[in-house]
Amino acid sequence: MLIDAEDFLGTARDLMEKGRWSKVCFNAQQAAELALKAVLQRMGVERRTHSLVDLLRELVTHLPESGRFWDDVKILDQYYIPTRYANAFASGPAKDKYTENQARDAVERAKRIVEWAGKHVL
Repeated sequence: MLIDAEDFLGTARDLMEKGRWSKVCFNAQQAAELALKAVLQRMGVERRTHSLVDLLRELVTHLPESGRFWDDVKILDQYYIPTRYANAFASGPAKDKYTENQARDAVERAKRIVEWAGKHVL
């Protein structure tokens, strides 16, 4: 699962070069989701949710230091649905609603989580 998290992070980075900010944000969220699930899975905990907040809530009970990611998961969670659905906004496509700064920030947040997860999945 961590390999998939790294793949999503790589995809987010690839999309940065194309200027596809909403898709960068979504792929960053996916990278973080799979990274958190990989750590939980390594501990024998299986969670079927896409909510990073819910995943981290579970993870903090096992690894309290993971609590340092609260801000990261709260921001990245916001990129799960509206980055993908045409009707998420009153008008216009999702691709017009996100900025380069948001995309860069999302990649950095996901990168921190993926790197941290890598140390716990070994």
